[in-house]
Amino acid sequence: MEMSWMLIIAGAVLAAGYFFYTASEKRIEALENRVRQVEQLLKQATQGMELAEPDVNKELRVLLKEGKTIEAVKRTRQEFGWSLLEAKQYVDKLKAGK
Repeated sequence: MEMSWMLIIAGAVLAAGYFFYTASEKRIEALENRVRQVEQLLKQATQGMELAEPDVNKELRVLLKEGKTIEAVKRTRQEFGWSLLEAKQYVDKLKAGK
């Protein structure tokens, strides 16, 4: 009898955890979609505008000139809070002179 109660409690905890997890995932997905929409609106609003270059670009160019690509990517991630891929793409564009 005691074992069956333990199984019931464990099942209830697992079910609650699953529902919490799926609800969190849905909220995160909704927030990611909203961020994408805001990014698109921002791109449209700034299209054709000359935007000031971030101050950190000077530092990044120095690092690239010294051959310190990894440090440049790390610094980019620190400055902008981007993923590794986003930071690498940004540094590659700087390296290419864009």
